Amino acid sequence: MPSFGEKLKQEREKRKITLEQISSSTKIGTRMLQALEEDKFNQLPGGIFNKGFVRAYARAVGLDEDQIVADYLQASGDALPARTDVVGPDDETPENERRENNQENIGRLNSEGDSGRSVHWGLFAAVLLVAALALFLWSRHQRQRARPQVVPATALGASSSGGEVGMALPAPKTPTAASPRPETSATIKLPPSLPAKSVVAANSAASAAAPGEFTVVIRAREESWMSINADGKSIPSELLLAGSERTVRGRKEIVVRAGNAGAVDFLLNGKKLDTGGDYGEVKTLTFGPGGILPNATAPSTP
Repeated sequence: MPSFGEKLKQEREKRKITLEQISSSTKIGTRMLQALEEDKFNQLPGGIFNKGFVRAYARAVGLDEDQIVADYLQASGDALPARTDVVGPDDETPENERRENNQENIGRLNSEGDSGRSVHWGLFAAVLLVAALALFLWSRHQRQRARPQVVPATALGASSSGGEVGMALPAPKTPTAASPRPETSATIKLPPSLPAKSVVAANSAASAAAPGEFTVVIRAREESWMSINADGKSIPSELLLAGSERTVRGRKEIVVRAGNAGAVDFLLNGKKLDTGGDYGEVKTLTFGPGGILPNATAPSTP
């Protein structure tokens, strides 16, 4: 003789209804429905919840709900002894309330599985958030490392009144006797807020020459164009502004043609020379390691 659960399963399969369909309509988990069909009543919540499950199962399959509930109580051993109390019309209200409570409890039990899944999704979202934050911080750190460093202006040096300071560019390697090279200075525009003593440091660096070289520093008190030839190599002509200077290095001779000779000062290895030029005069000067050479050779016309 089939058991209670087997009868339920037979009636369900006779009507070609799946447990998933019953679970979808009753909101009862398939695990609970399968426990009913296998007579595993100890896996059910117990008490009025079990009767609520049985009644909902019977309604979904199309069976007599009261009869199925009675069969369940008989099979599970939860049947109560017969009562002789007279049931009045007012006694139906508690039963209706109990049915509503049963349905609410059933829904709460089914939501437990959904809450477990919600916890998993919440944990996954938190991991994604932490990973995104870590990636953002790493990218920001990389951008800061790649950003060029700003050198404080006080490290460059400039006069307190502003202007330009000529600074010699360092050679990539120490020159040899077989490969002489002329070297000029780069004119760097500096803000007027820097200390005046920085000019001295800049001039010292500009005047520092390699062994065998001599240095000529050209300082313009007023505007003057310059054409320079160092050891036979021409340097592009340029206009020196008032307050700027140019540093040139050579080994044999340096030829300078100034467009406003009286407004320009010349320093040979840090010592100022008297060139005798006048304002507005175009004059060509030839410098050697020992001073101004008497037989000047004119540089190429700019």
